[in-house]
Amino acid sequence: MNKDCSIVEDLLPLYNEGLLQDETTEWVETHLENCESCRELALLSKEPIEKENITSTVDTESMIKKINLKLSIYQIIFVAISFIFAIKTSLLHESFGFILTYPILGLITFLFYQRFLIVAVIAFLPNFIWSLIDIASGAPITLDAIIGSIFLASIHLAFALVGSVIGLLILKLRERGPAS
Repeated sequence: MNKDCSIVEDLLPLYNEGLLQDETTEWVETHLENCESCRELALLSKEPIEKENITSTVDTESMIKKINLKLSIYQIIFVAISFIFAIKTSLLHESFGFILTYPILGLITFLFYQRFLIVAVIAFLPNFIWSLIDIASGAPITLDAIIGSIFLASIHLAFALVGSVIGLLILKLRERGPAS
């Protein structure tokens, strides 16, 4: 095999697709007329390759069900933790523990789901519901109770969003990789 044969071998895929310039195509065709081994290779390269059917041994439906079950369990755990935080660290009970716990909750939730909306729901709703129950305390729910509950839940939400922004920054720093 000489140098021209190596070049033709490299150009055969482009030649078969008709992607070579006219001069190059003429050169390849001239070489194929004069070289038996390259002509055989050119004929072989035009034949389609038989595709082998590959069957998967993985039961994807079962795998998806297991993944969804695990995600559901994690969601229940996050919501339960959020309700515990809402009860234990509520500003309503003059507890300022939410200042630390809600940024951590927001950080962990954002790192897990990577969505601000989920962080907002998990941080806001339990606090809103707990505040509404606590403020109303058996009395009828008034507009003032609803507004107060929204205000208290929004304060907790703000701290959770601070944590989720920290989570976003962590993810962005990871994407960039180590400093060069």
